[in-house]
Amino acid sequence: MEIITTHINADFDAVASMIAAKKYYPKAVMAFPSSQEKSVREFISSSQFSQLGIEIKGIRDVSLSDITKLILVDVNSSKRIGGFSEILRRKDLVVHLYDHHAADRDAADIKPHKSIIQNVGATTTIFMEMLRKDKVALSPAEATIFMLGIYEETGSLIFPSTTVRDIEAAAYLLKNGANLNVVSSFLSRAISTEEIELLNELIHSAKDYLIHEARVKVAKASRDNYIGDISYLAHKILDVKDIDAIFLIIRMEDRINIIARSNVAEVDVSEILEPFGGGGHHAAASASLGSVPLEDIEERLLKVLNEKIHPSKTAKDIMTSPVKTILWNNSVAFTEKMMTRFGVNALPVLKGSNYLGIISREVIEKALFHGFGKSRVSEFCTTDAQTVTPSTPLNIVEQMMVEQNQRIMPVLDGNKVAGVITRTDLMRSLYESLIRKGRVGLDEASREKPSAGRNLASTMKSKFPSEVFNLLVLVGELAENSGFSAYLVGGSVRDLKRGEANLDIDIVVEGNGIVFAQNLAKQLNARITVHKRFGTAVLVTDFLKFDVATARTEYYKSPAALPQVEISSIKKDLYRRDFTINTLAVLLNPKKFGQLIDFFGGQRDIKEKTIRVLHNLSFIEDPTRVFRAIRFSERFGFNISKHTAALMKAAAKIDLFEKLSGTRLYDELSLLFHETEPVKALKRLSEFDLLRFIHPDLKMTSVLLQKIEAVYEVYSWFNLLYLNDKINKSDLVFMTLLEELPRDDIKQALDRLQVPPKAKKEIIAGIEKSPNILKKLANASVSEIYYTLIPVSLPTILFAMAKAKGSGEKKAISLFLVKLRGVRPEISGKDLKALGYKAGPIYKKIFRAVIEARLEDLVKSREDEVSFIKKMFP
Repeated sequence: MEIITTHINADFDAVASMIAAKKYYPKAVMAFPSSQEKSVREFISSSQFSQLGIEIKGIRDVSLSDITKLILVDVNSSKRIGGFSEILRRKDLVVHLYDHHAADRDAADIKPHKSIIQNVGATTTIFMEMLRKDKVALSPAEATIFMLGIYEETGSLIFPSTTVRDIEAAAYLLKNGANLNVVSSFLSRAISTEEIELLNELIHSAKDYLIHEARVKVAKASRDNYIGDISYLAHKILDVKDIDAIFLIIRMEDRINIIARSNVAEVDVSEILEPFGGGGHHAAASASLGSVPLEDIEERLLKVLNEKIHPSKTAKDIMTSPVKTILWNNSVAFTEKMMTRFGVNALPVLKGSNYLGIISREVIEKALFHGFGKSRVSEFCTTDAQTVTPSTPLNIVEQMMVEQNQRIMPVLDGNKVAGVITRTDLMRSLYESLIRKGRVGLDEASREKPSAGRNLASTMKSKFPSEVFNLLVLVGELAENSGFSAYLVGGSVRDLKRGEANLDIDIVVEGNGIVFAQNLAKQLNARITVHKRFGTAVLVTDFLKFDVATARTEYYKSPAALPQVEISSIKKDLYRRDFTINTLAVLLNPKKFGQLIDFFGGQRDIKEKTIRVLHNLSFIEDPTRVFRAIRFSERFGFNISKHTAALMKAAAKIDLFEKLSGTRLYDELSLLFHETEPVKALKRLSEFDLLRFIHPDLKMTSVLLQKIEAVYEVYSWFNLLYLNDKINKSDLVFMTLLEELPRDDIKQALDRLQVPPKAKKEIIAGIEKSPNILKKLANASVSEIYYTLIPVSLPTILFAMAKAKGSGEKKAISLFLVKLRGVRPEISGKDLKALGYKAGPIYKKIFRAVIEARLEDLVKSREDEVSFIKKMFP
């Protein structure tokens, strides 16, 4: 016998999941392990349930010894399945398990043969995705009970545990006829007079506790008679009060009932109530005890709360590491240079490898002002500053930094500096905590739900191919085992937030990136190329080529120079990026897999479609970022922020681009022309006075714009032919930009840009050959068209087509590209030899004659060619 069951005191998610599971186990019997919530009992006795045409039995109606397969839904603890737990030890029993409490896996004690446990708002959601994928038809009545399951478990899609997948499942059910009026009638219930009195007593007896940042409310009440479904009151208090968790201790008749609800991951109510013999999951749990004084239960509960509630974050979670430090005997002047080079305002001071104190920029500048540039920095550092350890709770760090007015907090592991916490680190962490708990003063339109905006695991799984997603999971696991932190960074993360998939995978490791990459390559059996100077490696598997890099910081010895690179933290690594939209990272380590890291407001700027630099010297340090700003702006349809645009214009005025190598300039221009519409790109280049860096005499005119537009139209038309020929659009743009310049100036411009030899030859050929081509094509025959264009490269042909003013030349080129270009003889020299022709000049005449015959449609097959040759060359 197969049995589908769920947890005791079944709710709508449990019942809906049982009914959904029946679709996959049609021979199974549905049975409750015990009683159900009051609202569920009312539903089962209603006409809505009878429409389903199903029966759900009780455990007493089932012979436990006959059960061969147990299908558990919405539960993964033996303590919550009542009498069915008695058969779990049987070796011949097959157990299948479906649950949405992924966070409770460690506490689960059931070892199923098959399990699907996913972190979504409701177990019903998991089944809806399965049914939708398998195209299983649903009746309106079924859609309604499934909607009840999702709506109850997610608080009508507003609980913090709600995910995008729950919302999509609800939308799917609406399309299948779910009746929201019925859903509302069973989920919206009036509170009885008896319940109001109990609720009032609970509110007045409630006490508030702050335990490791978690705000917990504990309330007590007594009743001589039994009141059903008091868990409903816990939800009421949790919804009304600004708290993280609620614990109700209620004596009814001769039993003590504890009901717990939590809104935050730090308070796992299932774990907390376990010592009381209770169970549930991290957000909802309950326990029932014998007659014990309420005060004793409360005292014991508070002790457990202090033991079980762990700090949401510690110093290790938010500290910057590794840290730039200064040695005690370095000079004040040298320290000032290091602060400027790495953009910091304070540095830990070391004596040997041990922590000595802190030195701030303010102190350094005053020391320099008074002429102490050659003095040792140790003479001015603060040696009695507060310090913390990696395990110090964040609330303690906050208290110490505020009370001591301390700008930077060293994190010490013994006498060694493990990291530092800045005020910015602290403020960002506190802000993210407020967002996660829904307490920031943002309007609903601008607030991102944590599950949808702060963790991208589900988005990554849906957007990336399965082998790429599994690779990222492996990267995180390997990093965890190696004591590193690994992050997905760059354009792939940016585009995930934009709703697109980008397989340009870049991994950054806080640790030795090369050693990590080598170990990863062994596991993947991948080819690897290492660049020790930059701390990077390129891995190539049979399905992906991707980069692995050590987290780095960089500084520039002079404007427009190539950066000098040093090992650093993920925060510093992201700070060296060009624009805020490219500073997002995703943590890949297992415990927080998919967590989005945003130090610099990248999410905001993606949402507001804005290109923004990270600091005012960004274009001074790397002028190529000016071209990138235009490229991203045109490619994504984003606006360049007013301040960023002003910095771009300032960079152009001071002629920094003259210091750029031609190769870097050419590469950026090529990408710009390749990834955008050239007309728009060139208008932006002109707007920022950048065309002169291609050539001083280059100006944007209406004639030039018309020519660029013509080239783009021809390029777009050619791509629509789907001929599998790849054309470098940037070559066509360079041809158009430079063709009106004198020949020597064209060469000068190409030399300045250090254009690769092949592209340089192509550009010059297009400019020089296109006029003569157009002359030959005027009134040309089919044969003349063929022999004029067959030796010419495709870019030159397309450039000539764009330049053509008459329709005759354009039609000739179009005919060639669409029809004539593929004309070739099917016969070969071997065939001619077999026909008795001796090798020599005759072969060339024969091949040309065959081609012309094909051009005139006189021959169409190999047999026709043979007959034609025998006739024409007897």
